[in-house]
Amino acid sequence: MNEHIVSFVELDKPVINFINSHNLKLTLAKDLSPLNYATVTIMLGWDKHLSEKILNAPNSQLKWIQTRSAGVDYLPISTLNKRNITVTNASGVHAQPIAQSVMADLLYFTRGLNQHVKNTNNHEWQANGNHFVLSDFTILIFGTGRIGQELAQNLQVFGVKTLGVNHHGNPIKGFNEVFSLENYPQALKKANIIINILPGTTETHHFYDPKFFAKITDLFLFINVGRGASVDSDALLKAIAQHKIKYVALDVTELEPLPIDDKLWQIPEILITSHSTGLSYDYDQRLSKIILSNLTSYFTDKTFVRNVVDLKKGY
Repeated sequence: MNEHIVSFVELDKPVINFINSHNLKLTLAKDLSPLNYATVTIMLGWDKHLSEKILNAPNSQLKWIQTRSAGVDYLPISTLNKRNITVTNASGVHAQPIAQSVMADLLYFTRGLNQHVKNTNNHEWQANGNHFVLSDFTILIFGTGRIGQELAQNLQVFGVKTLGVNHHGNPIKGFNEVFSLENYPQALKKANIIINILPGTTETHHFYDPKFFAKITDLFLFINVGRGASVDSDALLKAIAQHKIKYVALDVTELEPLPIDDKLWQIPEILITSHSTGLSYDYDQRLSKIILSNLTSYFTDKTFVRNVVDLKKGY
């Protein structure tokens, strides 16, 4: 059977050259005819409306999906698993952009830039000493994958003590200590900043719930660059109102886009960055390197060398 690739991604020249040199059929998503839905074998990117039509076409030949994102919780995971469709994600593409965005969040609040923005808008020349240096803090990162490791190593340069939480609790470069997920309360006692980078799974849905926030007494900053559904918004708002958390930076929220009348917009202690921390001007070029690696291996020996998702785990 001839391979038919449909792409939602702007591919760079090396990928195009590979496709042409192997005489593969490439169709841009906008040019795909319904008559050809069933012939698609490889999908680069995902669009809910069109991708599900391809997936559900009678006699669909789809066997590999490469996503533009690291998280895959928006995919019909159970269907893909049953049909043995391979999914590879964009893990690694986001490491530097997200880590640097988190560093910006940290400096924004610790160096008092949030107050200076207000002063600028109010035309007020006002200096105060209510600023901190990052080494004053112990930072707890939930999720020690590529993004977490990049961030932890950045923080080490600033002299920050970094704690990590993952499933196994084994030591990882960049972290002073790593705790297993079941033992996270031990780490919580030591931290005054929390950063969530956990993937979106049934296990992490509303992980940050009333019980979690009840364990917090005086948190300087809570940052979420993982998945919006990991945080119970009502519980978070209550924790802020109770002064358990001083500041919050949210790149992701339970509802996206966040409704204009949502309470999260109304809290001055919250910074919302509209799911943009992973973006960069050359995003698709970065992604193309992953695509080319897997195309090369796939058409050599039918294997994938990068970022195969465990569909049973969901990440």
